[in-house]
Amino acid sequence: MEREHILVPMFAMVNLIFFVGLVMLHRRRKVVREGFDWRYYITFEGEKPPRKALQTDLHFSNLFEIPMLFFPTCIVVMILDQVDMAILALAWSFFLSRCWHSYIALTNNRLRWRAISYEISCVVVYLMWVWIIITEY
Repeated sequence: MEREHILVPMFAMVNLIFFVGLVMLHRRRKVVREGFDWRYYITFEGEKPPRKALQTDLHFSNLFEIPMLFFPTCIVVMILDQVDMAILALAWSFFLSRCWHSYIALTNNRLRWRAISYEISCVVVYLMWVWIIITEY
């Protein structure tokens, strides 16, 4: 299998991050138009924004945590030329779990389901590393 195939789920993840960033920008602009003090976004001090805007801000920050382990994992897979169906399935599973996590975080924000989707994405990245080690040695 061509190692470049891993770029597709990586690109999908990048698109998800940009999408959430646009949602965040839209929600920030909306609360400022409704009267929220825009200066909060300079230093993030003072009265917190309304829940929908704050939850989007926090979720966007979250996309620079565990997903940032996903990208170097995929790069290692490419460098070691270990792209196979198992790694691709795991990479797509990671992306889908993060889509599910984003959907929950941007809508009803149910903690139980958000936690489950987050934990699944963590386990998937871990399994990717286990697969790398198993196939490399």
